[in-house]
Amino acid sequence: MPRKLAFTGGDKIEVVEYDERPLAPHELRIQTEYASGKHGTPLAFMRGRVEQGLGWDDDMRLFVETDESAAESMLAGSIVGTSGVGTIIETGVDVSDWKVGDRVISFLDVSETNTITTRRKLPWDGPPLWLDGCIWLLGDIDPLDALCFEPAFVSFHCIRESNFRFADTVAVIGLGAIGLLTVRMAALSGAEQIFAVDPLPKRRELALEYGAQQALDPFEVDAALEIHKLTGGPGVDVAVELSATYAGLQSAIRATRMEGTICAAGVYLGEGRGLWLGREFHRNRQTMIVPHGCYVGHKPRDYSRWDDYRAYDAIISMMRQGALTAPGMIQPLVSLDEAPAVWDLVVNEPAEVVKFGVRF
Repeated sequence: MPRKLAFTGGDKIEVVEYDERPLAPHELRIQTEYASGKHGTPLAFMRGRVEQGLGWDDDMRLFVETDESAAESMLAGSIVGTSGVGTIIETGVDVSDWKVGDRVISFLDVSETNTITTRRKLPWDGPPLWLDGCIWLLGDIDPLDALCFEPAFVSFHCIRESNFRFADTVAVIGLGAIGLLTVRMAALSGAEQIFAVDPLPKRRELALEYGAQQALDPFEVDAALEIHKLTGGPGVDVAVELSATYAGLQSAIRATRMEGTICAAGVYLGEGRGLWLGREFHRNRQTMIVPHGCYVGHKPRDYSRWDDYRAYDAIISMMRQGALTAPGMIQPLVSLDEAPAVWDLVVNEPAEVVKFGVRF
């Protein structure tokens, strides 16, 4: 039987077997070559510290009281992967645009094979994490760059929905995959200055390679104060907060100039301790947004010109042109059998992992 990674409870990921079902007429099967998944969001749900005994009511868009155990078991048995590269090995009878042997990029689980629908779902009606029909030819794109297309979607909206403009200054706080890709996109968008903030040296080094002018360790310096000094006093136009910590969010607020924008994209755990909204945030009349790409059930702010399909198509196009690259992002790259041990590093030794990849 084929094998895959799966969440099995607690903080654990294990290799399990699975059954393959017959293809529907509009589906195809992919032999996976490379795959990768998220870090921060699954950990937040695994530990049950987002809901804290509450459940989400989709109609009211409100958290309401529920059984606390529901949050803790939310991910058990669910998929691990979000992006991957592979070769088509089988097509349904109604598939005409794809053929056996095509190397493709798609939303793939960390599993030996993946079954994907070829039909896109339009118009937009609140898609799941995996968009139907998102398949692209790999072509000349580096497969490891291709693994970054899914986190790039959040970075894309962090930049666009913050109303970032050419020659603006930006701080990116938290340099996981999304943060590093945000640095790269800010550089591509013509930022005058980019300040990257993270305590992990490996990530700061990558940020400098991706276009940041300054990389600051928040455990060594007051990053917000340094950013004010380095901008000549006022602070940055836009601060993108991706550490998912309230200390990081407070630093983003303090680093941002009067009437600037804070893009709060992290999944914040527990109560907002250490967050002082009556200080710089209030006095400087700042704007705070949560970008599209953080959860589902809402449209991009510039819909209908931009829907999710157009955003992903643009990201792949920029990769194909060689503009959006992420050398060194996928580390470590391991086998399926080695992946559970790497997940243990994600949980316990995050300095050792930027964004893990699995090679089949």
